[in-house]
Amino acid sequence: MKVGDLVKDNHPWWVGAERVGVIISESTDRYVSMALNRAFKVVWRDGTIGNNVWDYNLKIVKSS
Repeated sequence: MKVGDLVKDNHPWWVGAERVGVIISESTDRYVSMALNRAFKVVWRDGTIGNNVWDYNLKIVKSS
């Protein structure tokens, strides 16, 4: 995953109501960057911003 990718929230909490957004940056928080997984800042379709959204909770949206 990289900045500019169109993603949807893949967390089980959102099943049936998945959020769609665009990755706008990778987290630079030193506590987050120590983890094995990557975290991103995502601007969601409704205009809200998700901070420290983990890569395992995101799925890249592919056009068909």
